This record gives sequence, structure tokens and C-alpha cells, in this order.
Amino acid sequence: MATIPTPTESQALPTSREERGRQIAKLGGIRQIGARYVVPSQSINAACPTYVVDLVEQTCTCPDYATRLKPCKHQEAVMFWLVWEAGMSGIENPPTETGTAPKAPKRPTYPRNNAAINRAQTTEKDRVAVLLKGLCEGIEQPPREPGKRGRNAYCIRDVIFWIIMKVFTTLSGRRAKSDIRACKERQQIGKVYAVSTMFRAMLEESTTAILLYLLEASAAPLAVIENRLGQLAVDSTGFHTRVFERWFSHKHGKMKAEHPFMKLHIMVGTETHVVTGAIVSNAADCPQLPELLDTTTKQFVVREVSADKAYLSKKNLEAINKAGATPFIPFKENSVGMSSKSEYWRRMWCHFTLKADDFAKSYHRRSNVETVMHMIKSKFGAAVRAKTPRAQINEILAKLICHNLSCIVQAIEDHGIQIDLGSVTLTPTTTVDLDTTLVES
Repeated sequence: MATIPTPTESQALPTSREERGRQIAKLGGIRQIGARYVVPSQSINAACPTYVVDLVEQTCTCPDYATRLKPCKHQEAVMFWLVWEAGMSGIENPPTETGTAPKAPKRPTYPRNNAAINRAQTTEKDRVAVLLKGLCEGIEQPPREPGKRGRNAYCIRDVIFWIIMKVFTTLSGRRAKSDIRACKERQQIGKVYAVSTMFRAMLEESTTAILLYLLEASAAPLAVIENRLGQLAVDSTGFHTRVFERWFSHKHGKMKAEHPFMKLHIMVGTETHVVTGAIVSNAADCPQLPELLDTTTKQFVVREVSADKAYLSKKNLEAINKAGATPFIPFKENSVGMSSKSEYWRRMWCHFTLKADDFAKSYHRRSNVETVMHMIKSKFGAAVRAKTPRAQINEILAKLICHNLSCIVQAIEDHGIQIDLGSVTLTPTTTVDLDTTLVES
């Protein structure tokens, strides 16, 4: 039978999980069912609203315990709840033997170069337009269709520039036209076309191929930073659309409607948060990893790949190892161990079980892909304006290009690198030692 320590038995300062467990216990809602306890999730929008804690087996059904195999905040919450139920509910910070109450642990903080962030963000829009001009220089005008007479409908280079800048401004096509005119005055494009021309180009499948090319080209300048460590992460997210899908629910006997979403799969660098590969598809997460990895290895050195349990498969582990990288994907509760026939599976299982702390440290790099998704959605919108599937795909790819160009602007100030895109060269406003900044980060 597991012993339940009281808060007064320890003189050490509480850990962050103990403090969060205390907060969960204070909120209440913990219920006992036999020898187990049902603990509500601390997050309101969590995928699982409750978790089951077994104090006898010292287990929990939360993802944190499944990854670390160590006491989680839900187990700590049950222990605090049992103590308070026994008559200590009025004590928040019980005194220790020395007579002083332990202080709450501080959240870990990371150093930020606020001066570089200020320089980058106050000049970002102008510098992104300059970078985009150089990026679009590599777009060639497609040949005229056989038998077709007359001039070309539009210059594809100028229209692609307009599509990406419209997404960057987060305005509608008509409201963004004044920004496009300003770009024309700065000679960044040759002609300002009608809004309908830009909308028509977004419906073209050829535009998707061009945007994918620009996405890879916009990520290439940051390879000099990412290749030092070679740590990448992969995940997926959804972008809501502005249209409704309606259907009749036989279960409830009424019509229902919801906004469908477009699913985005990305691989990112964990140093600069650049998107190295992307797939817009509503398919499952797991089969997308090899293609994302192939796209990334064209320009980046990959040494580590972090992903969540949705990407756990023998094919993915084999693809990562063949790329010369080490996978960091936590196992599921029902995963087999050394009995697997896959050499790569057994190798990662040994790392996962025998070096849990080292595994968790590298796996934690996966949180950077969550940061990238927040950056894209907060700056360029979590929904797409387009209504047709092809236009929605192109709009999402344009968001990723805008994000990569923003990462380039930030990297110029953070790491002092010089960027050369086509006919455009950008240099940092201050001199920075690249090796020093990478060691500090």
C-alpha cells in the first residue's frame, strides 16, 4: 500500500508538479472510485476532461505519466486532497521544521533579446516585402499554351507577390490593394492587376507548386543556423474555413452545421522556428512524416526528430534512422518493447526506458512546433478566407511563406547572418557573433 506523505514531512521546496497538484486539489472535483481516484484536468480545453490515478500501482492515465513514468501533478493532487480531507484544508503553505513556509516554485524562464526583437518587428513589414521581391525573382513565366494567341493573362511573378503580401497583411483582397500599390511605387512589382486576377490565380493548381517551391526557398537561408544542432520537430494543426457543412443527424433528429477545417502537417527547425516542409491534407498524421523528412533533408542536416505518439510507427522510425537522425517519439501504453522485430523500435525502446531523463529532454524540443503553430495563427489568422479547397491550400501555404520570411528577419537581428535572396541582400543592423548566440540559445 502506497504511503501518503503529508506536506510537513519534507523540508525541500515543492516542485512545479507538486505546486500544480496543489492547485488542482484546491479547485476540488476529485472523486474516489474504489482504490482509484478521478482527477479533473487542469486545462479547460483538454482532450481528456478527467484522468484516473491509482495510488496502489502509482500510475496515472495522463500523457505526462505515460511519457516520464514518474509521479505527475494528478498524483500529487490526490495526495494533497487526501491530506486536506483529513482535516488540513485550511493550510495552504504549511510551515516546515524551521518555522518558515516554502515558497512556490518559479516557472522556468528563457532569456530574450528584447532589443533585437524590437528592431525586427518594427521593420518587419518593409523587410518582408524586400525579401519577397528577391524570392519571387526565381519564378519563371510559364510558356504559352500551344495554339493560344494573344498576350499572357498576367505576370505570374507579380500575382504570386500579391497573394503572399495579401496574406501577410491579413486583409481582404480589395483592402490590401493599397499596400500592393505602395509596393509598385517602390518598384517591387511590375504591375498592379485587378483583384479578380489575384483570386483567379489562387484557384490554379500550378500556384500550389510555385508556393511549395517558395516555401523551400524561404527556409534555405536559415539552414546555416539549424544545421549546427539539427533538431527538428513535426506535428499537425487545423485551420477553420469560412464555409458551413450541413447534414442531418439521425441520432438527434435535426440538422447540424459546422465549419470544416483544413489540416496542415509541418516539420520545423527548433532553433529559428522555420518551417522546413509542409503538407496540406486531411489525412492521418503518421503517414506524412517520411515525405516531410524527405523535403527537409534536401537542404537541412537532420540529427534529431521529435514527434508525439501519433507518429509512432516502424516505418517512421526506419525513415528517421535512414536519414541519419535519432527519433524521439514516446511509446504508447500498449506498445511492445524488446519483443518487436524492428531493430529501430528496440533501439528507441532502450533509450526510452533506460535513459528516460535524456529522452524527455530531447523530446521536449517538440514544444517548439506548438510555438510555430501559435506564431502562424496569431499573426496571420487561424482561419482561411478562401472558399474553394484549392484556394484554401494556397492560402495556408502563403501563411507559411510569410512566417518563414518573418523568421529570416528575426534571425538577421538575433544571429547577425546576412541573407541573399535573388537580387536582394539584407544585412543585420548590428554585428552579432553567430557561434556565441547559438551557444547561449
